[in-house]
Amino acid sequence: MYIKVLVELSAFNIDKTFTYHVPSNMEEEIMIGKRVLVSFNNQKLEGFIMEIVNEIDEDYEIKDIIKVVDSDVILTKELLELGKFISNETLSTLISSYQCMLPKALKAKNGRNINIKYQKIVEIDNLDGEFTNKQQDIIDKINEKGKCTYQELKKINSSVDTLIKKGILKVKEIEEYRLNRDNSKLYPKHELNTEQVNVLNSINLNNSDTYLLYGITGSGKTEVYMEMMEKVINMKKTCLLLIPEITLTNQILARMMSRFSRIAVLHSGLSDGERYDEYRKIKRGEVDLVIGARSSVFAPLENIGVIIIDECHTDSYHQEVMPKYDAIEVAKYRSSYHHCPLILGSATPTLEQFARANKNVYKLLTLTKRAGLANLPKISIIDMTKEQKIGVISNSLKNKIEEKLKLHEQIILLQNRRGYSSTIMCPDCGYTMKCPNCDISLTFHKTKDIMRCHYCGYATKRITICPDCKRDKLRELGTGTEKIEEEIKDLFKDARI
Repeated sequence: MYIKVLVELSAFNIDKTFTYHVPSNMEEEIMIGKRVLVSFNNQKLEGFIMEIVNEIDEDYEIKDIIKVVDSDVILTKELLELGKFISNETLSTLISSYQCMLPKALKAKNGRNINIKYQKIVEIDNLDGEFTNKQQDIIDKINEKGKCTYQELKKINSSVDTLIKKGILKVKEIEEYRLNRDNSKLYPKHELNTEQVNVLNSINLNNSDTYLLYGITGSGKTEVYMEMMEKVINMKKTCLLLIPEITLTNQILARMMSRFSRIAVLHSGLSDGERYDEYRKIKRGEVDLVIGARSSVFAPLENIGVIIIDECHTDSYHQEVMPKYDAIEVAKYRSSYHHCPLILGSATPTLEQFARANKNVYKLLTLTKRAGLANLPKISIIDMTKEQKIGVISNSLKNKIEEKLKLHEQIILLQNRRGYSSTIMCPDCGYTMKCPNCDISLTFHKTKDIMRCHYCGYATKRITICPDCKRDKLRELGTGTEKIEEEIKDLFKDARI
């Protein structure tokens, strides 16, 4: 038997499979998608089995594989095809496309190992004989619970060791997952409004259409997701929910866990061991729902019934390093493979997504009202060219702040620019201070009297004389948070800022 192996080295000149011979004592272990250890150019490397062949035409000596690394298949048929799709779409090596799908413990990388965590469970084996009061306490505790952990019984008294030695109790080691979640907090199940019901009924769970769920903030998109996932799970299928990393909060997880029990979570906040455990739970079919950030799109779920990408407009679904995949495009591939719908949810979809919905490439679903009795906030757009203003603060904003301060209410002012001003410029010759590394304008920070680049962190002292025309007329342009803070303190001297 011969196999074709894709080794762990990510280089375009060796982005192909290499043929190895399988010794007869290892033939039964060989399966496509498993990892093997091989000798490659005087190195010992791991690689994935891509093909099994019985005969070859090579006229050179074929090396034997050293060992089979895995007992189970790592790359399923779907993931093998998906890796080829990513490699072709992103012009990256095939091995890098497979490596990005897997937790560290399962990547093809010789020498990397993560231990499986075990827990000692104590059960009754034989109740013949008489027992002391302390020993009876141990036995009663096990009878009450069915089985107990060794540590739990050890806290009662030390008789547990004696009972184990006598054969009264037996100890088993079972695998324990590192990530244990408390899902005791309950969230009420809300009744869907008419718009939500219409959206839910418009989604066909038996085809691979892509839907754009365009719903305003607070319209109840999450409740629609949960109802849909409940329908899918009742059909004995699995669900995949992608959320931007920044919004993957404990509150969202708690809401999901109050409705669903068999959940796995994948995100960058997990340790290597926790991620390995969650991945194996999914692989074993122990979960109905996977929640996670971008890389969760590769979760090895079988029989997927729906894929949901929340806040689909965010850039975090684009991988910035090779392979530079787009999680939405990967989700479309998996949606087609499993013949299940893909739901893209957002209150602010991108122009591209909205255009596709208007051209019926995506099916457009809308939620125009807030769920429950909530009302939309009143939004006023101020034309600063027509508004009387004090510095950068409009008269309308000043009046509103005064009104709220008199009522002892709080105010939040948002400005998406750090520092005091965007840059400084010479009005005579047009000179602006730029970062020597990035060639972008430096931002003026008045509190430290420095000019700083917000890309690379470069900083330098502020200058007062133009280095080109030697005039001292440098002007500050743009408004940052420091300037707004300064003006607010001048206008509202008694306010706590």
